[in-house]
Amino acid sequence: MTTITPVVVPARLDESAAEPFVAMITVTNEALRHDIGLDHLDADPAEVLPGWQDQTYHLRRGFLAHDAGGRAVGSLTFSAPKEEGATEMEFELGVLPDARGGDVESALFARLEEEARSLGRSALQTYTAHRIDESARAVPSPSGYGGVPLDATARTYLDAGFALAQVDRNSAFDLTGSLDAVRRMCEDAVAFAGPDYRLLTFSPPTPTELRESLAFVLSRMSTDVPLGALTVTEEVWDAARVAVRDERIARSGLLVSVAAILHVPTDRIVAYNDLAIGADRTRPTHQWGTLVAREHRGHRLGTIVKCANILRWHELVPTSPFISTFNAEENRPMLDVNEAIGFTPLTVGGAWEKRLD
Repeated sequence: MTTITPVVVPARLDESAAEPFVAMITVTNEALRHDIGLDHLDADPAEVLPGWQDQTYHLRRGFLAHDAGGRAVGSLTFSAPKEEGATEMEFELGVLPDARGGDVESALFARLEEEARSLGRSALQTYTAHRIDESARAVPSPSGYGGVPLDATARTYLDAGFALAQVDRNSAFDLTGSLDAVRRMCEDAVAFAGPDYRLLTFSPPTPTELRESLAFVLSRMSTDVPLGALTVTEEVWDAARVAVRDERIARSGLLVSVAAILHVPTDRIVAYNDLAIGADRTRPTHQWGTLVAREHRGHRLGTIVKCANILRWHELVPTSPFISTFNAEENRPMLDVNEAIGFTPLTVGGAWEKRLD
């Protein structure tokens, strides 16, 4: 018999009330680590807690599944955007390997749908990670680019009524080798872009005069990138939301580096890349986002922000072994940049969606 209990967001991690929250993160990590055989996507409770405490722009809830003996064997977390008219709800579901194949998954899926209906959400979305297996039968992406292996994870979501909406490539860039080629690429791209585009680099907090401009490109992440068959509501960003983001980053103990391109004639940021790492600077680095506004593409701005940030990052965090990034398989222009820089495939990502009646 599986019991599902809500997880209360604690004020601090050094109190007994935080134990369920830590257990929820731990179960999620262990399930994912088992699936891909790697730990670079592990979440740190201290780093994610501020994002749970500040729910200004997203509603977040979490649950633990316990078996008959009271052991935490499953986790469910979800985030629902608060933009007007939003119908989607993004979630993550994890079950310990020795508890799979029973009623834990079905109990968690049932609770997910119950919560979604109570919030008026009809598009359930999740992202899964898979080992690269060229020999396995694949579930093809509806975009026609890539597929995910038909493994136990894929079968779980297909059996639960989900459809594959997009395929991502998780790639890694080795930070321990020479960066001479990256430096040359950056210099060539800057020369190609010309004087209308100026490179900026900074770490949060975002300079006050750049907040509104950075908000512009952050909002474009919901409109100007390939989204496959996913239901996505355009995010509303302004200077105040950037300030909230910066405060959350500070409370999380994260170090973030932003490389951005200022379009000089309009005095507006039109491209950016950001890299992040937690308190343990020997862990892998995560690239959060890279975007070039649609109307400014074709000037190698993506190459500039990626390469410039890698060079800056190597000075800031010389102990991080590699950068992990995700890109849609149909986003060939950005994959071309990544491959030229030296990123290599690490895992396969799947985006899934289920529409509720």
